[in-house]
Order: sequence, then structure tokens, then C-alpha cells
Amino acid sequence: MRQAATVVLPFLAILSPMLIRADSTTIVVPVPAENLAFNRYLASLHERDPFTESGPVAVMIEASLPGHQQSRVLAIRQTNDSERSEYIVLESEGDASVTQQVIEPYLAVREQIEDLPFSTVAITPANYKFRYVGESHTPEGSAFVFRIMPKKRRSGLIRGQLWIDSVSGVAVVQAGYLVKTPRASIHRMEMVRYTKLQDGKPCSRITRVAIRTRGAARGYLKMTEFPPADVAGSVAAIESWVRTSAATRSEAGSIAFR
Repeated sequence: MRQAATVVLPFLAILSPMLIRADSTTIVVPVPAENLAFNRYLASLHERDPFTESGPVAVMIEASLPGHQQSRVLAIRQTNDSERSEYIVLESEGDASVTQQVIEPYLAVREQIEDLPFSTVAITPANYKFRYVGESHTPEGSAFVFRIMPKKRRSGLIRGQLWIDSVSGVAVVQAGYLVKTPRASIHRMEMVRYTKLQDGKPCSRITRVAIRTRGAARGYLKMTEFPPADVAGSVAAIESWVRTSAATRSEAGSIAFR
């Protein structure tokens, strides 16, 4: 469950250019752009999450197992009175075994991570070590890439990379694997999450997951989330919108992890 958290800004001192005085001469030392973006990223963690804290979200989940077994679920995710996510399934098709072996375990892990205090799983200097790797291009422009490593082996934390939009500071890519899965039945879970921006704000998100349960084959999953900001907030209106959007936005693809 996401809770209010105090995020320490360790680089707050570098938000402004550093001034060095030598005798009567003032030298202005420019601040690295990646440091400014990183501080914007930390500040963005205080903002409302459009995918979990801004009302119902349309969700499409596509999953597969070796042997061409596939499954797809269309749903609306909303927060119940106990502040936990619940899914209203609009449509389910495909192989039921894929739903049971891939989709259900993934959603169970999400639920367990949601129950953890946000401050213990947030990608911040309190929980992670950061190492700047370089700059990379994205569909929206460019991003600064950081390698992230949890300081402790704890449920809900990932080891991998964080890509931060160079202008807004919003996290546009999170990639890696869970260093400790919260369920004993899950052997390993890897993920890549892409967040699309519009005017510097998140507007849609795609999460690709490779999941291996103990004694089962490696399964793949793609979750597409698109908050329907252009329709009324009623479930009926969202249901109509998500069915139309799912038909036009569904895209094939596979997950490649290294």
C-alpha cells in the first residue's frame, strides 16, 4: 500500500550552480544535467500516481506459455475501501492454464508489494545505490540511465536500471529482477516497465514480465495500463472505452532479458 513518505534529497545542494570564489573572481561551475534530472525524479515521487491513485484504470493483460498457449484479460482496476487494488474483469479469453500459471501469480505478487510501506520499496537513495551509466534516446526525447542496486535483499526491490526523462525527471523505464520474491512459489520474476509521457506527464504504461514458478515453465506477460482521462469516471463508460482501446492498441511482442 502506498503511504506518504519523506524522500531525502541527497543532492539538494546541487540544484543551483556551484559558486567558487578565487580572490575577486567568481567561477560558476555548471551542474551536471543528470543530477538535476535525478532531483526532479525524487520530487516526482511525491506527486499522485496516475496509475494507482487517480481513480479507475483500464488494464489489458496478455500472457503466454511455451507451446503457443495464450490468454488475455480486459479489466478495470480500482482501489477498494481498504486501499487495495481490485480488478473488475470485463473479458477473459484463451487458455485458462496460462491465466492460472502466469497472470494470477503476477497479480498476487503485485498485491503483496502494494501492502508494503511505500517508503520501503520506493526507488530512492534510502533503499538503493545509484550509479550513473549515461544518456539514451527515448520516443519522447532522451533519458539519463542509472544502474540501481538494493542496499538490502528485501521483497519488492529490483536490481537493474532506472531511466529518468532528461526534462521532467519522470521515470520512463524501470528494468530488472526482483531480488527477493514475496511468494515462495515464484522462483524468479523479471520486468521492464515503459511509461509514456504526454506534456511531461505519464499517460500510459506497459509492463513486460517474465515469470518462472517453481516446477513450471517460463511464462511471459504484458500489462498495458491507460487511465481513460477523456471519458467519464463511471465503470460503464470506462468499460466501453477500454474495449475500443484494447482493440486498437493491442500489440504483439516478446520479452527479451539479459
